[in-house]
Amino acid sequence: MRGNTDAISAALPAAIPPVTLILLQSYLKLVDNLDAEIRLLEGKIRESLAGKSRELQILTSIPGIGFIGASTLIAEIGNVHDFEDADKLAKWAGLTPSVYQSANVTRTGSITKQGSKHIRWILVELAHIAIRSPGRIKSFFERLMPKKGYKKSIVAVARKMLRIAWHLLVHDEVFVDDMPRSKQVKLPKLPKKIQSFGINRIIELFSKATEVIIRDQNQEIFRLGLTD
Repeated sequence: MRGNTDAISAALPAAIPPVTLILLQSYLKLVDNLDAEIRLLEGKIRESLAGKSRELQILTSIPGIGFIGASTLIAEIGNVHDFEDADKLAKWAGLTPSVYQSANVTRTGSITKQGSKHIRWILVELAHIAIRSPGRIKSFFERLMPKKGYKKSIVAVARKMLRIAWHLLVHDEVFVDDMPRSKQVKLPKLPKKIQSFGINRIIELFSKATEVIIRDQNQEIFRLGLTD
């Protein structure tokens, strides 16, 4: 905030009406309450994962996976040794294509979507992040894109990431890529309120609020001019 004081000041009018100040204070209180709830829930998650530090280390070594992604995968998969191989885990997660047979013809369709919807959701989200970083996962996506299109390629990346996770967890290994990661995952540190919301977004909201205030003031001046 201190580094953007001039930009914020330029976006604000000389005087902010009392009603606007009340609304801003109310919004900040709501953000504080939500932050408190997030801290409480993340604390409970960390307590539940107290004995899973090695699993967290392994999963967060995979590009695209951070603390939230890793903790979600651990919670949804449970004991990874319950699955004989990576394909069975992918099938359990509903990320394998449907197979249709008619006479001597076999066709494949969309994914089955069996099992937990949460694991499919988080894996697809993680896949979107993973393809942004140079490495084997991004190369895999780029090879599929021309043939399969974006959506099918992303699902394929999600399925591949789940298979990688199974292999690493079962063999107690960390992910090693040809390309180094741009930054290391830090476990976990709750971002500050302003940082999580984004300073550019705050400036944008202040600018919009200023436009509304100036418009209302102009309308009030125009109305007074008519009455005079």
